[in-house]
Amino acid sequence: MMRFTARLLLLASCLAIAFGVSAKEPLRVGIAPDYPPLAYRDGGELTGIEVAAAEVLGQQLDRKIKYVEKDFSALIPALQAGEIDIIMSGLSITPERSQQVQFSKPYLQAGQIPIIRFADAARFSFKGAIFRPGVSVAVVQGSTGELFARKQLQQAKVVSAASISEAFSLLKGGQVDFLLHDAPTSWSLANDKRYEDLISLNHALTEEQLGWAVRKDNNALLQDVNTQLDWMQKNGMLRAIIRKWIPVTVEVADTQPRSQPATSSSMKTRAPQGASTTNPR
Repeated sequence: MMRFTARLLLLASCLAIAFGVSAKEPLRVGIAPDYPPLAYRDGGELTGIEVAAAEVLGQQLDRKIKYVEKDFSALIPALQAGEIDIIMSGLSITPERSQQVQFSKPYLQAGQIPIIRFADAARFSFKGAIFRPGVSVAVVQGSTGELFARKQLQQAKVVSAASISEAFSLLKGGQVDFLLHDAPTSWSLANDKRYEDLISLNHALTEEQLGWAVRKDNNALLQDVNTQLDWMQKNGMLRAIIRKWIPVTVEVADTQPRSQPATSSSMKTRAPQGASTTNPR
């Protein structure tokens, strides 16, 4: 009898795999690990807010996580081509992207913040300096920072970099006056000694929300992801993950209209001593 039962279980497993209904299939997570504190490598190991959240998501869905590393600009094409199941890589929710993918509920609110060299504080630290004619601005290709710069900084020289690391190199090397990127990039400066000669300015140029993306036709996964995101928000796990990597106080709760108090996707920040105050890619 036990042998017969074992055979039935084996047959059921084979059928589930054959028809693609196994909950044990790996969840292929698209990630661009060049974006601390959201997704990056530390000593060769993937880490950051997105990685920690993905591990919790996989555990809750009973699916092993398989990370698929891509350049940031290649993530949405990879999702559409079926190479990955979900993007968890600091992706800002925009109307343009929403035509290509389905977004989860937002889990973090941020915005584009300029970063400058400390030596240039006298010239560029005042609000509106980035709008001066003739300044040069580094952005990451395919990011919402690039979109903003192309539309709003028409008198500036906009330089597109393949990664945030390359953009930092352009700024540190004096090839550009500003680096424009998401708030989490500015927050990470407080704990990164490599960038002690840089400072982030105390104002966000945009308001953006970060979310995870799935294919347009994958409603089942989207529902599962939103269910688990709600669970992570309600039990405080998402807040704990964010606080581990971001040196500011972040309040996370359910999404509400902008006129309501800070909620799940809205964020209040209070910078600790030495950190910049602020209001994705």
